[in-house]
Parts: sequence; structure tokens; C-alpha cells
Amino acid sequence: METMVKAPAKINLFLRMDGKRDDGYHLLYSVFQTLSLSDEIRVSVLPRAKDQSSVPIVIRSSGENLPEDITKNTVYQAAKRYLDAVSEDGAEITIDLSKKIPSQAGLGGGSSDAAAVLKAMNQLFDGAVSDEGLQKIAVSIGADVPFFLTGGTALCEGVGEIVTPLPDLSGLHVLLLKPPKGVSTPSCYAAFDRTGASPLTAEEKTLLKETLSGEGSSEERFRQAFRHWSNDLQPAAAETVPEIEKGIALMKEHGASFSAMTGSGSCVFGFFEEEEQMDEVLLGKEFSVLQSEGWWAEKVRTL
Repeated sequence: METMVKAPAKINLFLRMDGKRDDGYHLLYSVFQTLSLSDEIRVSVLPRAKDQSSVPIVIRSSGENLPEDITKNTVYQAAKRYLDAVSEDGAEITIDLSKKIPSQAGLGGGSSDAAAVLKAMNQLFDGAVSDEGLQKIAVSIGADVPFFLTGGTALCEGVGEIVTPLPDLSGLHVLLLKPPKGVSTPSCYAAFDRTGASPLTAEEKTLLKETLSGEGSSEERFRQAFRHWSNDLQPAAAETVPEIEKGIALMKEHGASFSAMTGSGSCVFGFFEEEEQMDEVLLGKEFSVLQSEGWWAEKVRTL
């Protein structure tokens, strides 16, 4: 048996820090939005050979090298924890990853891949795990994984495990730009802890949520909301990769209605009214120089 699933990228429309848990994990208040850019994943299940003492999980990737300790990979963890949840010890799992989402970008590729594997496994095992059970497995793997089980537009709180769907914001034009250097998430959070940001107030929380939950088309709600958006991690990430600010400025110069960094970087995004405006960025002299320096770009839509 086998199935093919897509693992979409995401951007953080805004990302605010809301304190810390006692164990040191940062609490988030952020709206995640899935994009048309995605990895493709094929999951195959075969009977385990009789002479094998443990359940083999084989992962093959078209992208960057997999970690030497494969058990630290989120895709491996998703497959292993699913099998543990259904007490399955008679299967051999093969997972083929066709990578399109760049790493160390803030686009959630690893988390999305893990969520996609959980959904694929549940298809192959005839829905043996409930939605609530999948959520519990997702939380145990990583902060962003629960969101990717549903995707769309959603408010994510806590360490990412509290996911509240918001009205649809699909169909908007987004340009993604990433400098050649990525940002390590732990390093970014460490830099943030040294500098900090203004505490998030209850009034700000209400405003941020209500602007996206109001009436009107996605474009109308977007125009009302983006004036209040910011990413608390952006200054910290820009300490390591100052080119982040260059990418944001370039998109604003070409008419982006809003541009910022996603997640802990280093990818930045810009919203545009028309696809032609994005083409102007990509065909301009400024980006031609950046491209020669190793910048990556992709035109996408919100899903």
C-alpha cells in the first residue's frame, strides 16, 4: 500500500512572543497561513520481513542530507510515534521526500512534512488514530506540527499546540525571497532573549484576532489587519542575516502592501495586489544582483 500527500509551506502573518513556560519554551501568539508551495511525500507500507527484529523506517530525500541520527528527523518521529500509537510491529515503512521548501527559512518545511506523514499513515491504516490522537502525536513532535494537520488560516498560541481556525484568507498573491544564509531557530530565540520586545497586551491580542475575524472579503480583512502586524523575532534574526531587511525593503519599493520575515527567518514575504508586480521584482536589476549572490525566490498563493 502507498499514498502520496503534499506538505505545504507556511508564513507567519504576525509573530508575537507571549512570555515563557516554566520549562523555558517561548509562548507564541501568531497567525499561520499555508501556501501553495509544498513538498511531496510518498509513504509506502509493506509487510515486515520475518527475520527483522524491529520495524524498519526508511527515509529517502531529494533535498539536503538527512541527519546522521535519523531518529532526530521529524518525519521519522512522525512515522515511529504513529506506529507506536497503533501498536503496529508487522510493517515496513518507506518514506520518499521530494523537497521544494528551503530549510532554515521559517517556512515550516520539517513540521509540515511530519504532519503530512501522520495524515498519510492514518490513510494507510484506515483511520486507526482519531483526530484528537493525531493532535497529541503532533504536539509531541514539535510546536508547528499541530497547525499543519489542518492548515489554512489559524491563530496559534501556547507553543503552537492551541490552534484556532480563522476565516479564509486564500487566494492572495505572495512573493517569497530568501537570502543564501539561513537562520538557526535556537540561535534566533537566544538573540531575542538578549534583546526582548515589548510585552504583548490583552488589548493587542484582541485587536490582532478581531481584524482577521471581521466581515468582508479576504482582501478587505487583510488591508485592515496588516497595519497591526509585526514579527518579534525579525530584529534578532537580522543580527545574523542583515540581508533580511534588504529583501523586505526591495518588495516594499515595488509596491508590496505588506512585507516581513516569516518565523525565525531567513525567508521574507510580500503581499502584492497583482502577479505582475511580483514579476517586476524578479525581473529588476536589484534582484538580478541578489540572484547572482544565491538568493531564492518563489511566487505563491495563500491556501
